[in-house]
Amino acid sequence: MSTLRRASLGEGFGYTPGEQPPDGDGWLKLNTNEAPLGPSSAVAPAIAAATALLHLYPDPYGEPLRSALARHHGVAPESVFVANGADQVIDCLFRAYCEPGDRAVWPVPTYSLFPVLARLFGVETVEIPLDADLGLPAALGTVDGRLRFVVNPNAPTGVWAAPEALEELLDPAPGVVAIDEAYCDFAPASCIPLLERHPRWLVLRTFSKGYALAGLRVGYAVGAPELLGPIARLRPPYRVGRLSEALAVRALTRDPAWMRSRARRIVALRERMLDALEALGFALPRSRANFVLVPVPDAARALAALAAAGVRARAFPGLTTFGDAVRITIGPWRALERAIAALAEFAPARTVHASPAETLR
Repeated sequence: MSTLRRASLGEGFGYTPGEQPPDGDGWLKLNTNEAPLGPSSAVAPAIAAATALLHLYPDPYGEPLRSALARHHGVAPESVFVANGADQVIDCLFRAYCEPGDRAVWPVPTYSLFPVLARLFGVETVEIPLDADLGLPAALGTVDGRLRFVVNPNAPTGVWAAPEALEELLDPAPGVVAIDEAYCDFAPASCIPLLERHPRWLVLRTFSKGYALAGLRVGYAVGAPELLGPIARLRPPYRVGRLSEALAVRALTRDPAWMRSRARRIVALRERMLDALEALGFALPRSRANFVLVPVPDAARALAALAAAGVRARAFPGLTTFGDAVRITIGPWRALERAIAALAEFAPARTVHASPAETLR
């Protein structure tokens, strides 16, 4: 560890990503909420056209992707900010709206990047525990803060709040409200239609989950141009590379039915897995994302059992309300069957008298 780095960052500073085993090493990788299969076949042809222009910088405003997203969501292009992943939007929000010593607010547990960036920018954090049922706490809409984050559906719990409920909760909230909808493609509805009534709100989206394009690192925000303006002036000169932009436009415009169909398939697999785990006796939240969170008595032991079955998952030791838990991304059913069978020994009490194999049918 360098002795020259900023002392204010403290020990253990930084975001810890999910484990990334080498590509093609045989693991069933269900630990980082990626899409279980590759993107639409309509995406690849955009590569050839884009490579002819790689000697030129991309458009600084993210065109033509920005305009394509504006049409998709029914807003003006000035109401869209294109970024190098939704994480860059979050970074720019701290840069634009928080002075050192200001307060940023979010519920816990949630996305672990928020406190990392808060420490980086010298921002005071206000972390409000979720309710006992893992719903959003009432204080989230009233506690003072310059910047407020809500991940909906939440990570790592998968719990989703309906837009009308979120509007009632956050309507009195001061400062800027950022609603991170990274997993919204698997949930019933988005908060984007509410933005017209809330000029201090932003909705963050990504191509990583529903469009199966995590490798592109393309995200964006939708909101009032007055709110996006300061963010746009603080981002690096060029946001997203030409290849990433071209593939994102192609995915958005050439095969939109593919994304909707794939999202429905993942939702069906998620519901099937939740039902199987509940049949084994697990009491777990009914996720509306592309993953499930499973309470276990010992996350390290559960992770080892999953690894022995060839499945990578992510451990959350000491999670609020639950105690320990493991999070499993929805993948092909053969992978989920292995995960469920490995977790069967950790079930507190089965609600049906059946063997794990019978429960999976």
